[in-house]
Amino acid sequence: MRPLLLLALTAAVAPAAPIPKEFREKRPNYFPMAVGDKREYADPSDPTTVTQTRTITAVEEKGGARYFTQEISTGQKTVLKVDKTGVFVVSSGGLTYDPPYKAVGPDMKPGDKWECGDANGMIRSIGRAEKVTTPAGNFTAFPVAIEYSKFPDSGTQVLWYAEGHGMVRYDSGGMTTLVLTKFTPGKEKK
Repeated sequence: MRPLLLLALTAAVAPAAPIPKEFREKRPNYFPMAVGDKREYADPSDPTTVTQTRTITAVEEKGGARYFTQEISTGQKTVLKVDKTGVFVVSSGGLTYDPPYKAVGPDMKPGDKWECGDANGMIRSIGRAEKVTTPAGNFTAFPVAIEYSKFPDSGTQVLWYAEGHGMVRYDSGGMTTLVLTKFTPGKEKK
């Protein structure tokens, strides 16, 4: 009986073996970014004419996060902060957000809702995943609705994010609709 007790005690204090790589938690990436990533978008009524291109042009590491610069063919530049909790907008179109607001996170689930703390009273909420068909392919994507509490008549914008591709569709409440026509990954994948 003593050997069994000794074996049980040894097992209780023995260090745990490392978790094999294939069993480690994989967090979904709804906004993959690498220098050189290029996303091309078009109006769904004319998907052969690219109306907007978004390219990641730079990355900088500081404070445990990565900061990506995204240049948009409309002339707008956006700086995005990425850490293990999500993707945050630091600046966009000449505006700086202090603190940066969360655009999307790895643990999105329907019903999530958060205030972005900007001057417009931006509120983001996650809907149920749905099938989205674009010229770039068929995706299962989460709709992220954006409303402005200080401008309730401005309508709701919706951005659909698909794992491994980022934004695959955008609707500004009927004024502008964009769908992903092509995603060209950059050289590094983080």
